[in-house]
Amino acid sequence: MEEDWIVAPGLALSEAAVVRLVLGLLQGIALYLLYQADDSKVWPATSGLVFAPMVMVAFFLPIIAAAGIGNMRRRTLLLWIAAAAVVLVGLAVHDIHRGADGLTLWFRGEPLAARAVPSPTLVICAMAGLFVMQALIVAGDADRRMIGFYPHHFDAAWKHGIQLALSAGFVAVFWLLLQLGAGLFQLIGITFVGRFIHHAWFVLPAVTIAFSCALHVTDVRPGIVRGMRTLMLALLAWLLPMMALLVLGFLASLPFTGLAPLWSTRFATPLLLITALALIMLANAAYQDGQQEQPVPGVLRYAGSAAALMLTPLVAMAAYAVALRIDQYGWTTDRVIAVASVVVMACYAAGYLWAALKPGRWLRAMEITNVAAALLFVGALLALLTPLADPARIAVASQVARLESGATPAVKFDFAYLKFGGARYGQEALARLGATEQGADAAEIRRRANLAMKQQYRYQSPTDMPTGDNIAANVAVFPAGRSLPESFLRQDWLTAPQRWLLPQCLVSTLRKCDAYLLDLDGSGQEQIVLVDAVLQQGAVMQAAADGTWRLAGTLSHEIKCKGVLDALRAGSFTLARSGWSDIEVAGVRLQMHAAEPTEAPRCP
Repeated sequence: MEEDWIVAPGLALSEAAVVRLVLGLLQGIALYLLYQADDSKVWPATSGLVFAPMVMVAFFLPIIAAAGIGNMRRRTLLLWIAAAAVVLVGLAVHDIHRGADGLTLWFRGEPLAARAVPSPTLVICAMAGLFVMQALIVAGDADRRMIGFYPHHFDAAWKHGIQLALSAGFVAVFWLLLQLGAGLFQLIGITFVGRFIHHAWFVLPAVTIAFSCALHVTDVRPGIVRGMRTLMLALLAWLLPMMALLVLGFLASLPFTGLAPLWSTRFATPLLLITALALIMLANAAYQDGQQEQPVPGVLRYAGSAAALMLTPLVAMAAYAVALRIDQYGWTTDRVIAVASVVVMACYAAGYLWAALKPGRWLRAMEITNVAAALLFVGALLALLTPLADPARIAVASQVARLESGATPAVKFDFAYLKFGGARYGQEALARLGATEQGADAAEIRRRANLAMKQQYRYQSPTDMPTGDNIAANVAVFPAGRSLPESFLRQDWLTAPQRWLLPQCLVSTLRKCDAYLLDLDGSGQEQIVLVDAVLQQGAVMQAAADGTWRLAGTLSHEIKCKGVLDALRAGSFTLARSGWSDIEVAGVRLQMHAAEPTEAPRCP
């Protein structure tokens, strides 16, 4: 017979403990090396198709292995780890290939193709999917069946959920105590402890080892997990009557109010689905694993049956709401996800309706429904995270088809969505629309698509993107009578490097600036000092040899001091040379930087 992992509750240092601690150490080292590569921008961080799968594997596989030790046979665990690795690599490759969403692009300030780390959406969905599959596999392995008995599914899911929550809490307390210790040493002038614990080579291995340690302790102390589970379920179960009464009152009110107020909220679908999910959770808290020694109180039985029956109208209304929106406005990313959620919730609603109406033991059919819905949930996640049902692919195809068919006029079409919400599919569609030649609105589509390709943030209106005439009108030039160079006005500032540091009058028609033509470096060539009076920020623009302009630097925070802007406009200033000389040695230039930089203006 194949040897199983044995976790002995009374053994302080068991085989499982050693393996878990080694896994934690190796995970920390792997994550540190990946962090260093990303920080230094060296391979594999320079290739997202390689780096993202490595991050996903290094983050998830050690946790899967540590949680599986002692809970499933070695052969089953190894097969599950191998399968999870293949899935994680595939999902990460698609995640990078599809491109970043607008949020990632906005935070990182990089082009879509430059992203190398997995998206937050992928990480969160992978957590959920792996958690569900781990519980299903643990239960099936315990019963030597493809699908285990429901009590084992219930026990595995709650055990792993509480273990992960306790382990995460342990890591948080562990880190807080380290900070406290460093603070104590800081009181007596010893600072190396604080510096030591903030190095990445310490933080990452320490956190992963602490997590593995907590995972092991909770695994060999099943009484802790069982006690917490019992308490949590008892508390949640007694919320079921209140929630069932609220939902019953809501449904009873609909014949008098109609559905129009519900649709007018524009968030009916998510609210209805969240309500249905709450009923499912509370009904399961009352039912538990169906093997309770004490009979379920009558009030909970009636509330659970009512909750099972009320799921059907809630999910039906959610399905109708999202179908109505799709029929009116086509598919969007949110609507694709909403439909997937409705499909999963419809499985619950049908199964729970059957459980409530089926004679025999109270709500017994919930057991089959929960397992089936769990498998359907994992399948829906895989579909959404792959080209099969990628929300961005479906949404872009739908919206572009509506534009080209004339269902959505060009003047009302959201071209920015293609760039910031459509990932790679939206980028490709936008480029194609930017060169379109056919159709009655071809010229307008082409113009708006090209404007959208220049947008730098999601809700920047095409009319808010300045031309040379806009900039000339919005910039007051000093001394009076001077004007900005034509080359400066013609430059496309929306595609300039470090555009987030540029004065807003260069990238928006809604902002004004003052401009001062001054020779700040003594070269005989004037620079342009642009001052945004609203934000009280200044920037120095310098011309290159090829006639293009670039951001040379920004003015110090003293520009915020009282009277400075008024004096600038009045011409009451002088040019004062400052700074230390650089040292040129061995072909390099050594520059002196201020020893104590300050963020606050030092006003007289």
